Amino acid sequence: MVFGKMTSLTAAIFCILLLPVSVHASVAKTNDGVQKQSVTAVAAKEKPSVTAKKMSSATPKVNSPVSAQAKRSVAEVKVGKDCPPCLKGDRTISGTVLQSPEDVRGKLKDKRVKGSGKQSWNPDFILPAGYQEITIMGKADATKNQAAQLISSRNPVLGIGCSIGEIVTLYWEEAEREGIRPDMALAQALVETGYFRFGGDVQAWQHNFCGLGTTGGGVKGAAFKTPREGVRAHIQHLVAYSSHAKPKTALLDPRYDAARRLRTQNGLITKWSGLNWTWAMGGEYAEKIFTAQQKMLQCKDEAPKDMWKDFSFKEKQLEKIYEQKKRYEAKKQRLETEQKLKMEQQLKTGAKTVYVGNTPRAKKA
Repeated sequence: MVFGKMTSLTAAIFCILLLPVSVHASVAKTNDGVQKQSVTAVAAKEKPSVTAKKMSSATPKVNSPVSAQAKRSVAEVKVGKDCPPCLKGDRTISGTVLQSPEDVRGKLKDKRVKGSGKQSWNPDFILPAGYQEITIMGKADATKNQAAQLISSRNPVLGIGCSIGEIVTLYWEEAEREGIRPDMALAQALVETGYFRFGGDVQAWQHNFCGLGTTGGGVKGAAFKTPREGVRAHIQHLVAYSSHAKPKTALLDPRYDAARRLRTQNGLITKWSGLNWTWAMGGEYAEKIFTAQQKMLQCKDEAPKDMWKDFSFKEKQLEKIYEQKKRYEAKKQRLETEQKLKMEQQLKTGAKTVYVGNTPRAKKA
């Protein structure tokens, strides 16, 4: 009897101990099932079914207007360092706003001047629209004050014996008389002389503002007594290149006849772009001239300070140097002529030439 009670009691205790374990196991099983179910649902959302993939691949792609507009907005690039200065702000080459550097390079490639040799684009060039068709003859776009402002910003004290105002006025007077564009002619002088600093074969006292007769290698070229004579010779040379008409003033250009014969034979050059490989041996000579002229247009239309400063003392000094150089050249030429005549006489008389030091002396045979 006692044993039976103890057995039933033991069985009851055993059942009580096993109850939490079974409950815990069922809960874990339930939780595991829920977790797996949630993971499966997420995977189903992230990975489309095979049927969905086939349907999407079979459907053609359609570009909506919104996406196309977004692509255009991303492709547009503001003009910055990668583009020439002429494209910054409101100025363009073809009159239309160029959006990207690639488009800019494409436009500029078509605007280069055709010539022999290789050409490399200089990003510092500033070129107006259709610059290749701009003629040598015509009226100025820039004003005298703008030209003076540009020169003053680069070289406020000229070493040519005249003020900034005087050299600008000379170019306007001489060029307009012959129908040449004054601002472009002055821009050419700025390119040739380095804003009247010189520093090459040509010196300031020569008043040679366009490289007349200079071929490099120390060749000085032509020289003129006053700034006006130098400007006039420059304009006359442009007339020889671009017109069959003779200059309206007395000839001062020593190369005028040769230039006119060449242009009559090979054809006139009526556009500034035609000066490449003709006036100067370079494929970007005209672009440099246009860049200087365009910089004038960027200047204020106001007279700069000391525009009419008196340089009469410097002018007298340069004229004195000019006279000395002329006398020296004349003497040198006279001696060379005399020596040449003596040599010709010796050949005629059959005399032999004997050198005593550096002086040639004739000796009869």
